[in-house]
Amino acid sequence: MGVSEILATIDQEIAQLQQARALLSGGAAPAAKKKVGRPRKIDVAVIPVAAKSAKKKKRNLSPEGRKRIAEAVKKRWASQKASTAAPKKVVAASKKAAVAKPATKKRRLSPEGRQRIAEAAKKRWAAQKAPAAS
Repeated sequence: MGVSEILATIDQEIAQLQQARALLSGGAAPAAKKKVGRPRKIDVAVIPVAAKSAKKKKRNLSPEGRKRIAEAVKKRWASQKASTAAPKKVVAASKKAAVAKPATKKRRLSPEGRQRIAEAAKKRWAAQKAPAAS
């Protein structure tokens, strides 16, 4: 252990003792000298208990506040939709009149058709496997 390491350890212990004294006396800890370079692993700063409990409390909205915000958002969206939806409806109605397609039934596969497809698939698989087997 070199002289510089011993001095660094002593400086660290002095800083910790000063912080402990400041906590016990209720005052702020004196500012430690800033060193150049990356801090060593042994230089761990002790966080005072008062600093941890000084976090801001989470703010909660009341149900009435939530309701007012929701109503305001709905009102804003309704006004936006009303201003933009009117021209689109006119265009959509004119397109429907111009391109009126008759309603078609959905096509369904008969059981016979399904059976023909299955047989054809089996035949294709048999033909594909035959050269590999021989």
